[in-house]
Amino acid sequence: MIKKNLKTIADMIGLNVINGKFNDALITGICIDSREAQPGNLFVPIKGETFNGHSYIKNAIENGCVASFWNKSEPNPPENIGIILVDDTIRAIQNLARAYRDSLDTKVIGISGSNGKTSTKDILAALLSVKFKTQKTPGNYNNELGVPLTILSLDEDCEVAVVEMGLEKKGDILFLKDMVKPSIGILTNVGTAHLENFNCVEEIANAKLEIVECIDDNGLFVYNGDDKLIKAEIQKISVNETLNIKKFGFDSSNDLYCEIINQDEDGISFETHGEVNDVFSVDMLGKHQALNVISAILATKNFNLTNEEIKKGLNNIQKTGLRNELVKIKNCTVLNDSYKSNPQSVLAALDTFETLIAPKKIVALGDMLGLGENEAKLHYEIGNKLANYNIDELVTYGDLAKNIADGANGIVKNIKIFDDKNLMTEYLSKYLNESCALLIKASRSLEFDKVVDTLKEI
Repeated sequence: MIKKNLKTIADMIGLNVINGKFNDALITGICIDSREAQPGNLFVPIKGETFNGHSYIKNAIENGCVASFWNKSEPNPPENIGIILVDDTIRAIQNLARAYRDSLDTKVIGISGSNGKTSTKDILAALLSVKFKTQKTPGNYNNELGVPLTILSLDEDCEVAVVEMGLEKKGDILFLKDMVKPSIGILTNVGTAHLENFNCVEEIANAKLEIVECIDDNGLFVYNGDDKLIKAEIQKISVNETLNIKKFGFDSSNDLYCEIINQDEDGISFETHGEVNDVFSVDMLGKHQALNVISAILATKNFNLTNEEIKKGLNNIQKTGLRNELVKIKNCTVLNDSYKSNPQSVLAALDTFETLIAPKKIVALGDMLGLGENEAKLHYEIGNKLANYNIDELVTYGDLAKNIADGANGIVKNIKIFDDKNLMTEYLSKYLNESCALLIKASRSLEFDKVVDTLKEI
């Protein structure tokens, strides 16, 4: 994490400490939540439409913060800690992240994509940690606030950082360029997530490809060569001629491609061909994880990792939660994929769920948010596509998910529709004593992870 005295931090963003007696206060890390403050932190109060972090400065100080950014428009800055007055605390933390990134001799790998960013990040960090001091984006800190927090969490001696670069609208990834400065960029895929901010999926692909403009000269761009949208849109953009470009996928036309050998509840095994010819295994669920692994392998070849070092790393992946987690609750096997939901990730979860063997299989799906004007149709199509899977019962929650139920009418024999999440949870609990498998998936704001937590406690 950043470790500088307060005057140095002020100098990095061209400002001053308002009381010079605090110039030498040692800052060790940044926090934006007073409840999570640690001794030595610089507190950055965020002001939103319904909250104002400046109101929590007392708690931040009590928990050990020794300094704070402070919006000039806010009255009564505290006098017992170091204060740097700023026009806007979010812009200030972004500016600090840019300056701190410039001071680091760290190679950064940036990852973007509609699905798979976090799993690819976890895989890459595990592989690179075999040889290098490696850090990665904590959780899903991948937006205009999360990325600067990620950069500022890096140690000065960090050799490689793996950073997620998220997108909600056009320009988001390019905005992160000077904070991340990746020498390698990975684009996992393009889907319909955040379609409400775009006119079509082609625009999403074009916006995702902003990552190409972020990569350093003579860097490496790795992308999913099976993704038709990426293949089409990359032809329309100007690409730095110094970039080395590599493709991955299942198709043999890619620079690195793979064939699934086996997949079950313990994970997947696959054979790679092209630039790397070997057999790899990973204890992650779903054939899509093979694509995440081979994208990571292409990136790590720039660091001269051997196949044996890659295999060692694959055995030590520290996974971010709520994604394809397999949980045994009494007699029921629960596939908890409750972190987020869009049509592509739902189908990937269903593909994974199909590999589980159980006498009865129940799928609980909630609303997929952020899909724009065609959201009802996209939900309905998911219901239709359930015909491709072995499902005994469909359970839905939310107004949009009712369209999934409509699409599955006549396809899935048993369908239950809920408007109350507690009632849905109570209904699902009856399956815990049966030998069965249960898939739980919805957009993050529906908090289906709490459904799983409740089921664990029953």
